[in-house]
Amino acid sequence: MEIPPYEESKDVIQRKLDQTTMILQNINAYFLLIDKDFIVCDTNYYSLNKLPAPEVGMTQKVGDLLHCRNAAEAGECGMHHQCKLCGIRAAIGRAFHKKESFQKVNASMNLLNDKEDKVIPCDVSVSGAYVVINGEDHMVLTVYDVTELQNVQRLLNIERKNSISAERLKSTFIANISHEVRTPLNAIVGFSGLIATASDEEEKKLYMDIISENNERLLRLINDIFDLSQIEAGTLNFEYSEFDANDLLRELEGMFKVKLFNNPSVDLICEDSVQSIIMYSERQRIIQVMANLIHNAIKFTKSGEIRFSCRMEGTDEVYFYVSDTGIGIPKEEQQEIFSSFKKLDREVPGTGLGLTLSQTIIQNLGGRAGLESEVNKGSTFWFVVPLIMNREYN
Repeated sequence: MEIPPYEESKDVIQRKLDQTTMILQNINAYFLLIDKDFIVCDTNYYSLNKLPAPEVGMTQKVGDLLHCRNAAEAGECGMHHQCKLCGIRAAIGRAFHKKESFQKVNASMNLLNDKEDKVIPCDVSVSGAYVVINGEDHMVLTVYDVTELQNVQRLLNIERKNSISAERLKSTFIANISHEVRTPLNAIVGFSGLIATASDEEEKKLYMDIISENNERLLRLINDIFDLSQIEAGTLNFEYSEFDANDLLRELEGMFKVKLFNNPSVDLICEDSVQSIIMYSERQRIIQVMANLIHNAIKFTKSGEIRFSCRMEGTDEVYFYVSDTGIGIPKEEQQEIFSSFKKLDREVPGTGLGLTLSQTIIQNLGGRAGLESEVNKGSTFWFVVPLIMNREYN
């Protein structure tokens, strides 16, 4: 029996409608058909979330359907005082008024979970297509969840800002290094030439002392740069051995007593521990850190005293410190004091690398570092390292 053309056409139309419905119900975006009162007439929200369809006759507005926190608090979408600030609501209302469509309005929403006991921040992108159905104004909303995309974009923005900041720091560092290298070199070259024309031995000795001081400054700078490059390459060497921490302190005292010989206004006080503190750690690196801290204390202390010592911290750690009566450090600068290329005082020679290197060394030894400081009263820099170096750090 031949099917009449009209019946066949009706069947084909129904199949196409079924196919279209299936596609809309499973596409990875919410589709909402709403009227001008923001009431949802049809949606794929329930099928996408594998939820049962609402009862016949039950009406919901857009915010109610999406579990907007403001709608839940007010009891209905559009009733909360924050609703007038909603960019999505404003875009829909404007489109209905002008009888036109709109594209990609981005907004951040606070949604509630199904149990309505947890707020979920969500970024969405909404487009609206204006349509007339049976003589009534409607809007087909397409709602995309772009939270992950926005989070990635935020991370990229943070990385870009950090990259720009790092580049600026490196540029500042290069400028500082150029100045720090030229200054001692100029002194060495200049005073080397003056030695030849010096009239007496006292004058020659003065020039030799200046040259020696600048040689040491240049060598320290080169060593800092070399250590920095090893840190960035992950090749900084550590050689562990057994030693008495008191012997280490006495070695440091001998090194720096000579430096302060011509500065009687500053006393260097080494407070030996009463008992022996036998450590298994990296002796030379601990000396390097303590030397950096004492050297900084000398630079920023015009008069008074510099004390340094160590003691047991509990049963398995050793506490080292260097305390001075210098200029002190403002609280707002203390958080950045261990940052790369950070200088305390532009008028005082230095690259700002010493504390960064020191902290990195301490971290590699499985320890921690810190400071206490008060402006015009002085500073105490300290670090704590294991008494016996653990194998996991070795």
